[in-house]
Amino acid sequence: MWNHNSHFHNYLLCQLPDKINHALDVGCGLGAFTLKLSGRSEFVDALDVDAETLKEASRQHDASNISYQYTDFLKANLPQNFYDAIVSIAALHHMDLEAALCKMKALLQPSGKLLILGLYREVTVMDYMYSFISVPLNFVYLIWHCGSTATPQKIAPTRSAQLSLEQIKAVSNRVIPGFRLQRHPFWRYSLVWQKR
Repeated sequence: MWNHNSHFHNYLLCQLPDKINHALDVGCGLGAFTLKLSGRSEFVDALDVDAETLKEASRQHDASNISYQYTDFLKANLPQNFYDAIVSIAALHHMDLEAALCKMKALLQPSGKLLILGLYREVTVMDYMYSFISVPLNFVYLIWHCGSTATPQKIAPTRSAQLSLEQIKAVSNRVIPGFRLQRHPFWRYSLVWQKR
């Protein structure tokens, strides 16, 4: 099923090694990327705060090496310096960004990778230019993927982005300096960081 998040799944996977031991998917939603991540990782912990969405994820995208967990990431008791990769897709704008990044940093083992696909609030001319370009692109992709865009039975809860890209950069600079941030079409940005 194509949507604005799944469009970037392969891009995110390309940031990871072919094989890792432990991965964490924060805000896994319906689990589409979680299942892809399970093909790279020996074990995947997938967290979400919405019980119905998680139930649907375990029905649609289950595998023997995925552990779906109904929990709030910021309150979850997770092992520090443990994960080879932490991924979060369209979930961080539901949380306090600084608190989430601090916790992710603590949970990653040295050389572990953090991959974020997020939403940002439009503020600048460049923001609106990307939005303007995204409207016709969205139409083209919907037509192109017309056989795979059916609305799932359960849609994860949504929320508008509160922070601008500049605010996201400022917070990230405080917590995880050395990150790489890129603006994308479809109202998304990606952030990649490797722990030293």
